[in-house]
Amino acid sequence: MARSKSYKKNVICFEATWDDDLENRISVLPVLKLTSKRHKIKYILLTCNTIEELRYNLEIAKKRRGYGVLYLAFHGRPGKIIMGRISVEIEVLAALMGRGFKGWIVHFDCCATMDIELYRICIFMMATGVLMVTGYRKTIDWAESSAVDLLLLDRLQAYKDMRKFWDRFRRSYRDLIRITGFDAFHKEY
Repeated sequence: MARSKSYKKNVICFEATWDDDLENRISVLPVLKLTSKRHKIKYILLTCNTIEELRYNLEIAKKRRGYGVLYLAFHGRPGKIIMGRISVEIEVLAALMGRGFKGWIVHFDCCATMDIELYRICIFMMATGVLMVTGYRKTIDWAESSAVDLLLLDRLQAYKDMRKFWDRFRRSYRDLIRITGFDAFHKEY
């Protein structure tokens, strides 16, 4: 197995407001904190509820050195991320990202965003140059997706070769993958 203990993947996360209950907001922050403490990695969590915030955050993120995971925590539909009343197709997201995330991993923590044709995912990857795209093909339960997200961010820290990562992850968490519809797409070498 091609493991690298020194290969750390710092995380930049964009998160939309999940609902109108602002006093009792839920967030992916605990997942980021636990991964950070466990692996001594850095993370940045930015709110993202408008297309302007998305553009701005992408510009900030692509300039950060030493980061390798873009964690997108939004509502979703097939081929889209949802921020409030605004939906953004993955092709539009790819255009906004440009090549500034080449070699990164993009995780769509969004219901059903990956429930699309493979060619659209391949176009997204080619347009952005990302190394791997992960996400869900189903509507997901918050707790189950949080468990997958935590395991994903945790296990990514040990691998440079995403094919080996995905082979191991898929074998280890087969039932959780089946329940959540989690999937991964990586570049072929």
